[in-house]
Amino acid sequence: MVPTAGKPGEVALMTAPDAYSGYLRLIPDGVELRNEVAARIGLKVAAYRPGRRAAKISCPILFCVCETDSVAPAGPTLRYAAKAPRGEVKVYPEGHFAIYVDDAFERVVADQLTFLDKHLNPASEQPGRT
Repeated sequence: MVPTAGKPGEVALMTAPDAYSGYLRLIPDGVELRNEVAARIGLKVAAYRPGRRAAKISCPILFCVCETDSVAPAGPTLRYAAKAPRGEVKVYPEGHFAIYVDDAFERVVADQLTFLDKHLNPASEQPGRT
């Protein structure tokens, strides 16, 4: 087992400057959660590049991109998103963990719900129907 998040220079799966503090913000007060993951996950994460297949995704897909993401940088994600035939992109001025808490979370969820309503609600796709 290795720590999921750590400070820069420590041994952990994520060691970006904001990783440890951001990770801790996701844990509700009073909840005990071990900061650890199987070390083998590190090998899988290093090779995990789901964006490589974006050009082959024919259904609508929403990319929620954090401009200052230190764990999954925005640049590669935006390049992959540009290749998705029906991709939609929303960019947020936050880091990797920030969109899971506070006002940023509310903005992202609102955008996700709008996306789902647009693509899953048949009435929204047909002019004149309410």
